[in-house]
Amino acid sequence: MTSTLVRRAVSSTLVALILALALPAAPAAAMTGTVTGKVVDSVTMQGIFDAHIYLGIPGGFIWAHSAADGSFTIDLTPGYVFGSEPANVPAAFPLVKQLVGPRSSCTDSTGLQPPPTLTQTLYLPNITRNLGGEGGWYTPFIVQNTGSAATMLEVTFYKFVDGSCVERFLVSGINPGTSYANDPRDTVKNPILPDDAQFSVVVKSYGSTVVGVVNEHQGSGTRAEALSYDGFSAGANTVYLPNITRRLFGLFVTPFIIQNLGDGVASVQATFRTFDGTGVPVTIGRTIDSGRSKPIDPNSNDFNLGAPGLTDNKQYAVTVTSNQPVAVVVNTHADAASVANPVAYAADGVTGGASTIYAAYASKNAASIDRYSTTANTYTFATPIQPNQSKAFDPRFSFSTQGTANTPCSTGGADCLADGEYSVRITASGATLAAAMNVISDVGGATAMGYAANAAPSTKFYLPNVTRTLGGANGWSTPIILQTVTASGATVEWRRFSDGALVTTQNLTIANGSAMRIDPRTVAGLSDDTQYGVTVNGTGGTLTAIVTELNFQGGDGAMTYEGFPSP
Repeated sequence: MTSTLVRRAVSSTLVALILALALPAAPAAAMTGTVTGKVVDSVTMQGIFDAHIYLGIPGGFIWAHSAADGSFTIDLTPGYVFGSEPANVPAAFPLVKQLVGPRSSCTDSTGLQPPPTLTQTLYLPNITRNLGGEGGWYTPFIVQNTGSAATMLEVTFYKFVDGSCVERFLVSGINPGTSYANDPRDTVKNPILPDDAQFSVVVKSYGSTVVGVVNEHQGSGTRAEALSYDGFSAGANTVYLPNITRRLFGLFVTPFIIQNLGDGVASVQATFRTFDGTGVPVTIGRTIDSGRSKPIDPNSNDFNLGAPGLTDNKQYAVTVTSNQPVAVVVNTHADAASVANPVAYAADGVTGGASTIYAAYASKNAASIDRYSTTANTYTFATPIQPNQSKAFDPRFSFSTQGTANTPCSTGGADCLADGEYSVRITASGATLAAAMNVISDVGGATAMGYAANAAPSTKFYLPNVTRTLGGANGWSTPIILQTVTASGATVEWRRFSDGALVTTQNLTIANGSAMRIDPRTVAGLSDDTQYGVTVNGTGGTLTAIVTELNFQGGDGAMTYEGFPSP
C-alpha cells in the first residue's frame, strides 16, 4: 500500500395496531360484544387521538375513533353474522395504520395533519448541555438545507440514560442553501432541556434534503477544547474505526458513541484488534433502541459504559457490527486534570472504503499558514495490513524506521518527508481502505484536529458552517481546504446564515491532484463576525472538501469536519 503526499425517507411515521380476535373461519351464528384497544406512537408510546379504526381494509367502514389517550371501543352490531359481509364491512382484520405528521413536543401524538412528506432524517449521535457541570461539554449543531425548496425541521432530543424523549420542537422556513443553528445551552430555543446531560438527536426534514455538523466544546482559556463531527443521513450494518486507544502514552483515550438509525432495536457488537497483533480480539456488546445512542469508553471497565479486557497504552482497530443500521462518532481526548494543555478531536466512523482514498490536509512541523511543499513524496508500508486491522504512519519519522526505531527527520528526500503542509492520496491495489487523519501540535499551546479520509470524491459539496472571525478578531474562522481529484478547479458559493442571501461566488483554478486553502478572512465581500453556509461545485470533475475551524483565544482552538457530498 502506498501513500502519496502532495503539497500544495421515507413516508411519515407509521403507527400500527393489530386486532387479534378469536373468530370462526366460516359464517357462524349472530354475535354481539365489544372490541377494545389503544392506538399509541411506537416511539413515545403516547396515545394517538382521533385515529380511524377499521375492521377490515383501511378506507372502508370506520367502526370507531380513538379518544385523547388513544383508547377505543367497538360495539359489534347485534345480529351481525361473521362471514355474511355487508357491503360496507370487509371480511379481513388487517393492520390499522395512522400517519403521524411533524410533532411540536414529546407529548404531541398526531402532529400536523395532513402530514407532509418526510424528505430526509438526520442523526446526531452525541449532543450535550453542560455535561460535567458548568463549563462542561456543550455541542452546538448546524443543519443546512441542501435542496431546492424550503423545509420544516422536527428536532427531537433523547436522553442517553434512559432513552426518553425530553424535548421536541418544529423549525419552519429553512430556505435552500441556508442553515439552522442550535446551541443546547440556549434557553430560548431549548427551554426544557436539562443541564449536565447527554442526548442523541434526530432531525426530520419535511420538504428538502439536509446535512448537519456538530461542534463539541469544553472549558475556557488554556484549557479550552474543541472538536467537530458530521451528522448522518444513513447508517450501515458495519462501521470501521481505524484508531481507538486506551490510555495511549498515558494520555489519549477514544470514547465512541453508537446511534441506532434503524426502526428496530439494534444488537451491536464492537470488536477490538490491536495494531501490533498481540492478544486476542475483545468484543463488547450494546443493545440500542431506535434513534437512541450508547457509548463505549475504552478507559472504563464498567460493563455498561466501557470495554473490559483492553490493555493500557494500546491502539486498536475496531469493527462495529449491528443488525440495524448504525452511525458512530469517535472523540479522542488527552485532557486529564494533570495535562497542562488539553486537546481533543473527533471523526466519524467509516462505513465504506475504496482502493484509493483522499485526505485534503496533512502537515509536518508546519509553522505557518500557507506553507506548502513543492515536491511529492511516496511512502510504502513495509508489511501488509491484515483485514480489519490498522497501521499508523507518523510523518515525524523517517520512512525506514516507521513503527520500529521511529527516528525523527526533517531533511526531506527519499526516506524523509520534508516539513510543510500536504494533501494525501492513499492507494492499495485490490484492497478496501479507510483512514483517520490526526493533525496534532504541541508548540505554543497544544491543538489537535481530526477527520476521516474520503473514499468517494464528488462533484459537489455542502459546508453547513463556515465563519469569519465569529466572536471577534480572534474568534472562530474556518478555512476551507479543497483537494482536486479529476476537477480543474471549483466554484464556491457563500450564503449568509441570517437571511440566506448569496453574498459572493468564487471561481477558482486548482491544479489537478493538489489542494488549496480558502480562508474566509481573505475573501472579498464577506463580513467579520458572520456565519455562512457554503456550496462547492467542482469544475469538470471531482474533488474533496474539509473545513478547518480555528480560534485564537487560547487553548485547543482547532477542529475539522468533512464536507458533505451532494446526495
